[in-house]
Amino acid sequence: MQQKSSSFFFSKILGKNIIITPDTVFGRLNDMVLDLSGNNPVIASIEVKNGHSTTYISADYLEISHDGHEHYQVMINSDHLRVMPPPGNGLFLARNFLDKQIVDVHGRKVERVNDVRLGMTGGRWKVVAVDIGLRGLLRRLGLEYVAIRINSLSRKEFRNKLISWDTVQPISSGLLDLQLSTSMNKLTTLHAADIADIIEKLDRESQMQLMHGLDDETAAEVLEEMDEEKQQALIKTMPDERASDLLEIMPSDEAADILENVDDTRAEVLLDQMESDASNEIRELMEYEDATVGSVMTKEFSSFRPETTVAEAVSALKNGDVEEETSHYVYITDRDEHLLGLVTLLDLAASQGSALLGSLMSDQLLSVNDEDHLDVVMDLMQKYNLQMVPVKDTDGVLVGIILLNDLIHEYVRLRRIQS
Repeated sequence: MQQKSSSFFFSKILGKNIIITPDTVFGRLNDMVLDLSGNNPVIASIEVKNGHSTTYISADYLEISHDGHEHYQVMINSDHLRVMPPPGNGLFLARNFLDKQIVDVHGRKVERVNDVRLGMTGGRWKVVAVDIGLRGLLRRLGLEYVAIRINSLSRKEFRNKLISWDTVQPISSGLLDLQLSTSMNKLTTLHAADIADIIEKLDRESQMQLMHGLDDETAAEVLEEMDEEKQQALIKTMPDERASDLLEIMPSDEAADILENVDDTRAEVLLDQMESDASNEIRELMEYEDATVGSVMTKEFSSFRPETTVAEAVSALKNGDVEEETSHYVYITDRDEHLLGLVTLLDLAASQGSALLGSLMSDQLLSVNDEDHLDVVMDLMQKYNLQMVPVKDTDGVLVGIILLNDLIHEYVRLRRIQS
């Protein structure tokens, strides 16, 4: 006796005959078309094959039943049969999901879809989970009895390995831009370093799909976290406008590092599309020789005149675009940008708003020259346990700061090149 199903695996009905009650076969279920506008994809229509013809019908009155032994039947009452127009650029469950890569946002890793779990919620058939386990693959191949046999012979149960749709980020060349940007909010809940790790494990086409779906700010952060080889490959395949936008958002030293390994002609094209202030900073950094302080320093720092009040400085910092790792100090310079001293963020927070920065400034600070070798600043940081050091040019002008994290990264990069 057939029992109605409220949840089932897609592989159980894929390729099954669709019966129009009472016993007429309308055709074979070839695929399902998805609507991604909600939290869970809704089955909008069904692709039906009948000989060489293809028809799309509404899934609203689709009935799924089974006999208790995993034998499924697909039925639609003839009174409710409604032919739909072809979906155009729609997203298909079999073609765009099965055997495709997805991101398990919760597990922060890339998986492959072996099957899909569908369920009836709110009167609509929806995707509720994906199966990434071996049992899902065997089920699709019609070999699930192998898993069942293993379960009966061993103490370890051969279970389905399901990931709830809530933690799934799809990746597919069939996704429309709108659909991609809509679902991308799941991925952007992760740290940029985690997203970078995920993207690095994908094939090139999937990498471009995910990067395309990220907003510029997030994409720039992710690009910054990727290893050098993957950075170069992605920049090489990006349209000039997008690549230029991302590089402009990135810290100038990171952008300079990337552009130094880009073809000179393309690098000029990308620089020309940036705002002049950003492109000038990057060009200056690219002029420094490898293994010099200037080649690694960042120009993302805050500086004020001695006559600036604490209230004015705090307001400027709140309204500015200051990176957290460079905001521990504000530097004090004269009108010609010569470095005079520094004020810690703690001193700013503990002082009256009317106090002048010059009165809080410490002039006992260590600095390096932009033409110094990296070994000079590394020795200084190790000796005095410093996280960052201001950088001056030969005239004593503050031109940047160098961060310990960037310095270590550069040492690793240079060692890799030498080996």
